[in-house]
Amino acid sequence: MNLDVEEKQVPEYTHAVAVRFRNAGKAYSFGTYDNSVRKGDKVVVESAQGLEVGVAEADAIDITRYPLTMPEKPVIRIATDTDLTLYEDNLRQEEIAYRICQLEIETLGLEMNLLSASYTLDRTKVLFIYLADQRVDFRELLKRLGSKLHCRIELRQIGERDKAKMVGGIGMCGRECCCRKFKNRFDVISINMAKNQMLALNIDKLSGMCGKLMCCLKYEDDDYKQVTEGLPKMNAQVEYEGVIYRVTAMNALSGQAKLENRESCIFLSFDDLKNKTISRKGAITKRDPEAEKKPIRKTVTYVNGNAPETRQAPHVSMELDSFAAAEPKPKKNRNAGKKGNAGNPKNESHSAKPRRQAKEKPAANNTEVKKVTVRTFGKKKEAGS
Repeated sequence: MNLDVEEKQVPEYTHAVAVRFRNAGKAYSFGTYDNSVRKGDKVVVESAQGLEVGVAEADAIDITRYPLTMPEKPVIRIATDTDLTLYEDNLRQEEIAYRICQLEIETLGLEMNLLSASYTLDRTKVLFIYLADQRVDFRELLKRLGSKLHCRIELRQIGERDKAKMVGGIGMCGRECCCRKFKNRFDVISINMAKNQMLALNIDKLSGMCGKLMCCLKYEDDDYKQVTEGLPKMNAQVEYEGVIYRVTAMNALSGQAKLENRESCIFLSFDDLKNKTISRKGAITKRDPEAEKKPIRKTVTYVNGNAPETRQAPHVSMELDSFAAAEPKPKKNRNAGKKGNAGNPKNESHSAKPRRQAKEKPAANNTEVKKVTVRTFGKKKEAGS
């Protein structure tokens, strides 16, 4: 069975023009037969939205001289005074349409943040751009807007990064956001790029105005990967001159790595770390119990530096003063010296039973006399010394 596939025929234009639209960072290519288009001219083009007015970013380029992709949409004409007047009128009508749409959103209680409204040049279509965290049912909104604006309505949802590109702002570097100023497309940014550059994994400092990871993490990622290629990872165990160390820090700008163990700390260049060390994955260093009792003195050595420097840490005593064992104090017999217990068999049998006694405070004067009332077989007796 033969299937006839219709190929889409693209008109063969002689020239191409790069056109940038309002609130758009990317320039789009359009075809034309007119080579008189110059940079800065306002032109009327046929885009996917309809007729729009844009600004030419460069002069018309002859396609036969350069291996360019053939544009699909044409440049209708250079904008006339009538086109510019209609364009200015559309800007005022867009503000009215924006207020109408915002009022209807508040009336219906929809969870969406309206950002902009834009008309096509012939005013047959209006495009509303909004931001929402989840999907919004705007069928009732379309009915109300269609009855009031009397044109075709299109609602488009965008993300946080697209909003930052549309609105713009100042980044933490003090300059305009890259996505607003010159970036034409968004790159994929991951947290591994921050790890490759040895940055602190603080999401608040690594995030841009859009709440996502900053685009500038991508700029130097390839350079850091090239510099640290073939080196041990952070916290990896390596052997250098017969001693086991752990990689604790790396500085790609100075080209040095810091290696530490319990006794010493050394700084190696990336070349020595790559060529003169041996990876010892899972190596276990034995601890000497006698060495742990000695004062800690860590030696810091700079290898391949201007002058090897040795620094000794201040003396730290890890010994504790010995205390002599205290002699146990003799226990006092609380019943000794009390009258009324001796020579009384009834009292002896009664006192022989275990009884919980309250703690007595030591008397300030040994000659002080106290009277205590004791109940014995239901009778009250006064005992005094």
